[in-house]
Amino acid sequence: MSSEHPHVLAEITSEARSRCVAVGGRALEAVEALRAELEKNPELGRRATSAAGRMKLYTTRLEGNAERPALTVTYVYDAPPPEPGIIRIALVSPVHFAGGDGEF
Repeated sequence: MSSEHPHVLAEITSEARSRCVAVGGRALEAVEALRAELEKNPELGRRATSAAGRMKLYTTRLEGNAERPALTVTYVYDAPPPEPGIIRIALVSPVHFAGGDGEF
């Protein structure tokens, strides 16, 4: 894993951080843990289509617990040569199932 990727830097954008605070239930702590893991393995999650050159767009899901709902986290991995690149966690959204809580 980490041997394939030189150390990358990961950050949580201010918008994503604000969404975590709005969700509450220690969502920010969960996303912060994901941020740290992404620095070791920047290609976690499911790759989505990206329209911008070398930027890679990914989504991943953090399972919910008694304190917070499941979260969908979207991040961009920009790894121009020479690496290391940077990861920006750009969007955090609670997962709502059909018939479930429709708030937020």
